[in-house]
Amino acid sequence: MITGSIDGIRKVMLDKIENLFELTIDNDKVFSYELAEEMNEISRIIKKELCVVINRHGKIVGISIGKIDSAPIPSIEVSNKKLSGFRVVHTHPSGNSTLSSLDISALIGSKLDAIAAIGVQENVENIKINIAFCDIYNNNLTYNELKNLSLEASLQLNFKEKVDYIDKIISSIDTCDDQVERAILVGTDTEESLEELAGLAEACNVVPIEMMFQKKNKVHSAYYMGQGKVQEIAHLRQLRNANLIIFDDELSGSQVRNLEEAINCKVIDRTTLILDIFARRAKSKESILQVELAILNHKLPRLRNSNANLARIKGGVGLKGGVGSRGPGEKKLETDRRHIESRIEEIKNEMSKVLGRKTVQKIKRTKNNISKVAIVGYTNAGKSTLRNKLCEISASDNISKKEVLEADMLFATLDTTVRAITLSDNRKIALSDTVGFISKLPHELVEAFKSTLEEVTEADLLLHVVDVANEEAIKQIQSVDTVLNELNAKNKNTIIVLNKIDKASQENLGKVKDFLKGKKIVEVSAAKEINLGQLLNMIGKEIPNKLVEKEFIVPYDRQKFISMLHEDASIINKKYTEKGTYIKALVNEEIYERCADFEV
Repeated sequence: MITGSIDGIRKVMLDKIENLFELTIDNDKVFSYELAEEMNEISRIIKKELCVVINRHGKIVGISIGKIDSAPIPSIEVSNKKLSGFRVVHTHPSGNSTLSSLDISALIGSKLDAIAAIGVQENVENIKINIAFCDIYNNNLTYNELKNLSLEASLQLNFKEKVDYIDKIISSIDTCDDQVERAILVGTDTEESLEELAGLAEACNVVPIEMMFQKKNKVHSAYYMGQGKVQEIAHLRQLRNANLIIFDDELSGSQVRNLEEAINCKVIDRTTLILDIFARRAKSKESILQVELAILNHKLPRLRNSNANLARIKGGVGLKGGVGSRGPGEKKLETDRRHIESRIEEIKNEMSKVLGRKTVQKIKRTKNNISKVAIVGYTNAGKSTLRNKLCEISASDNISKKEVLEADMLFATLDTTVRAITLSDNRKIALSDTVGFISKLPHELVEAFKSTLEEVTEADLLLHVVDVANEEAIKQIQSVDTVLNELNAKNKNTIIVLNKIDKASQENLGKVKDFLKGKKIVEVSAAKEINLGQLLNMIGKEIPNKLVEKEFIVPYDRQKFISMLHEDASIINKKYTEKGTYIKALVNEEIYERCADFEV
């Protein structure tokens, strides 16, 4: 059966095309001389592309007629672990035998044994032919093209030997694991931002296999980029066997839909990727609710209509619920705007209960006049390592030294933790480690995490940790300042902690210090415990001393006051006397009033 554009073709030519089904091609040849001759003649006369599909028995199993510059390939069954077993031969009426991006996409996408293009000429002896075969590079399916072959040279190729070799390689290598997300990254901002996007992808267990960068000043309303570039991405996706496209900027719902239709592949943006990372990292009840709220607020304006289908919020990686479909829990989001809005209200109510418990803890810290120090900084700057080391060397005796996750990855820590440490003057301070900041931090996350980030706004002192070994350190500082400004915390008393000095070049360190001229700076290596004592001394000088030093003698029959001082004051000295227990301590106003009768 002949398919495609047959309108306007005379019956005599259709009969001639139909007769091609009677031809048999040797198994070791891509095509035969007779087939090339007939296809060249027919295509020259009808001035349209002619396409035939041949199986490994040498039988023509499909013929289609296209336009002057394209012809559809008849449907082909694709196997995961081997080539399809079909080769395609088609004509180019223009006379140019160059294989187009669509040709190559068809070769790789359908795993053809081969694809050949015949550049149509008056005399078949003058034709040039391009033939491409599938190939393997870095365990990915790619192609190898033979260009401008003569008819004679084409017929001399040992097709069967070539195909058997490729089949063997494909069968032995896992080239098409649909559980692994292989992404092409697309950016238009800066190449540095695109590199960071690669780190974000890796934090989601996505394998970045290609990066495309195009500086542009104008955003295409339908596709974000021009259609020519979109077609290039589609070609590259086929070539590199990618199953995910990630854009380094935020896309509208319509842009995502248009891109997915054009590229025939899942498309997400930077915001969706970051939300996915947060969903993976969320552990506490509060952060799980915050992430779900951010995801819903991101989805809500992107609903196509009230009946739009939303992906299942689920764990796991891969095309069936991988990046962009993850959320905090195995619950299906309602497909209706009203239901989403209802769920948002439910989350807000649940969060108010969680925040109520946090408020009690905050009130206690405030009541005890404990100064609050918050660690902020770009993601992966070393905040968690610094916090753990400070707790290790100066943790309060009555507070656990529980560690938070340290890892060389973006957003390793999501949940805010608060621990008490003791300074050299015996003052206790509350040290909190916050979620990492990043450039282009989604507004939905900033809004959702404002309750968590209150640790920043309520802090007496900020420790802004900077990875000074990173060449983009200055830009990262600026990104953190942007978020702090959004939280109305940019003017907070701050110590800039230049971390990882053991890995930083003197050149980069000098540039950062010049940029921060006039700021309070300390150079440390949290991992190597370099200058941490100096940092603690600086903290002691910068935070307000809310405690006063007092001396008490508590009678032996009033031991409950001894317990209270141990619990709520910083004991400097303690000894036993004839009149009672002598205690020198740093106390707040409330504790002093309760123990004033025992003051000496």
